[in-house]
Amino acid sequence: MPFEQRGPSLLQVAALPGSCPLPARPDEAFDRFARLVRAQLDVPVALVSLVSRTDQVLPGALGLPEPWQSTRRTPLSHSVCQYVVATERPLVLPDVRRTPQLADNLAGPELGVVAYAGVPLHDADGRVVGSLCAIDTRPREWTATDEQVLADLGAACSSELALRQLRQRAEDATAEAATAHRAEADAAARLHTADQRYRLLLALSEGLSTAGTVEALVLAVSRLAHEHLGTDHAGIAVRPLGTDRLSYLTVDLFSDAASAQWADIPLDGATPAGIAALSGQAQYYSDHEAMLAAAPYLRGRPVVEGRGARAALPLSINGGTVGAIFLGWPQPRDFEVETRAAMAGLGRYTAQAVARAQLLAQRRGVAETLQRSLLTELPQLDHLQLHARYEPAADTEEVGGDWYDAVVMPDGATTLVIGDVVGHDMAAAAQMGQLRSLTRAMAWAFEEPASEVLTRVDQALAGLGAPGAVTMATALVARIEQGEADAAAGLRRLRWSTAGHPPPLLVHQGRASYLPGDSDPLLGAFPGAVRHDHLAELAPGSTVLLFTDGLIERRGRSLSDGLEVLRLSAQRHAGHDLPDLVDAVLIDLLGGGSDHTAPSIKLAPGPAPAPAPESGAGRRASAAASAAAHDDDVAVLAVRFHPEDGPRRARGPS
Repeated sequence: MPFEQRGPSLLQVAALPGSCPLPARPDEAFDRFARLVRAQLDVPVALVSLVSRTDQVLPGALGLPEPWQSTRRTPLSHSVCQYVVATERPLVLPDVRRTPQLADNLAGPELGVVAYAGVPLHDADGRVVGSLCAIDTRPREWTATDEQVLADLGAACSSELALRQLRQRAEDATAEAATAHRAEADAAARLHTADQRYRLLLALSEGLSTAGTVEALVLAVSRLAHEHLGTDHAGIAVRPLGTDRLSYLTVDLFSDAASAQWADIPLDGATPAGIAALSGQAQYYSDHEAMLAAAPYLRGRPVVEGRGARAALPLSINGGTVGAIFLGWPQPRDFEVETRAAMAGLGRYTAQAVARAQLLAQRRGVAETLQRSLLTELPQLDHLQLHARYEPAADTEEVGGDWYDAVVMPDGATTLVIGDVVGHDMAAAAQMGQLRSLTRAMAWAFEEPASEVLTRVDQALAGLGAPGAVTMATALVARIEQGEADAAAGLRRLRWSTAGHPPPLLVHQGRASYLPGDSDPLLGAFPGAVRHDHLAELAPGSTVLLFTDGLIERRGRSLSDGLEVLRLSAQRHAGHDLPDLVDAVLIDLLGGGSDHTAPSIKLAPGPAPAPAPESGAGRRASAAASAAAHDDDVAVLAVRFHPEDGPRRARGPS
């Protein structure tokens, strides 16, 4: 993230948020970020500031004078962070007293702010709502390292804020739906003469509460409507945000396996679903001809087979319409009052379930986007080629803590990192972002052996973590070094240390083998554990694969078998270009469905390369399609050492 040393523009109050996303009280997670900033940048004051048009609140704060440290709230007259929010850009000032726009700001005389560095914090909707800042009580020239560390911590802090908001939204939606379901079922139970309605609402309360996707909802609604209302067809039309179309999904209830069928229809008066969605009113048709009379657009077009009754119900929630349900019956019928009341309940329940499914999809999408955004764009150096792949688990309701990183150090060495936070949830993704930033900062700041980097990270996790909070992770840190003698011999040295992580896999001259070296304890398990470094000399043409355990672990297969499957796959494809090698390994290890048992290790071990997957987008699509079967996140980081006696091949995007 680029920094500018500049004075802020005049503040436009309208540019500030109307309210703060968190209350004015201490928050353990954000106090942790303040501790990290203070420790990494060696400043007396560090803040996580959230700004509104009226004041700023400080869920994370260390080093403020009283009463501000206790109240966690200041007026805007005491805020420098408001300028980061208003301009949506980083702000770095060696001395705020030399900035004319801050001449009347009370942050200096009352809070002791002299030197200031702050980066924007984004919420779940991408809006800048605050700042992560470092404050010194004396003038200070901020270094490039200071700025980069603050930027990395700011990205992780933004992910924590966004995930916190999405969790709360999902909890609120679930609680609201549960309350509505109970109230609707209780009211229906009191209507003894409305037995059909009562049974349907009770079934809906049980059947829709666990459906987390629109596809699952369509199947559940189709089955319930068939059982309780006698329908032979049901579909749900959902309006994607920002479009004037309806995405219509139905299933074939009478096939051996219900198959989803999507169609795109206009959001207008041409179809029953469009009419219901636009008007917010249920549409009832006693038979097929009555429907065609109301929607002549459908005449001559493929529609629901049969001549029976039809109905379209709006999916309305919180005063808005998110789509419609379309129902079909095999025979004509009239819709009596109780039937319409039962169908209205079906519409209300389904609308709540659709809104919840959309929110969960947004939450999953944002979490995965945040997770991918924290993965590093790899450097590509002369004679050193890096390539990485990240594949999320096939169960998109889970996000994980897998990450990789590569940093070119000031001394010319290249540090590689790969790791996996224990867990598969939003917290694991947030911890991954924090741990990645912490590991990168430690590696850059100290330029020590890999074992010392892991030791410092372990100590920081123990010393800076929130009380009662435990982050557990596997990780492998490796430094690629080359002294003068190594350069003359055309060699490089790989020094690495591993914290409970799978070993590096070396591929050279058509053979593959794991580099020897015992693994030390996981990060977070034993903060005082002694850690060790391992060394390997690497010749030109060598390739090293680093990977997370999602690549090799499968139900019904031992870890040693999984490692052997990977070794034989890498050996089989050793002659491929680096991106093709990685994709071929992903296809071998993750493809072929869920039956990844020990017999699958019978791959041809010969050094001759197998046919390469198709190149470009097709190759990546093949690897992604094969990856759909795995149930854990996978990260792979590969490095190839090219000879230095000639020019490198032209490099394309990874």
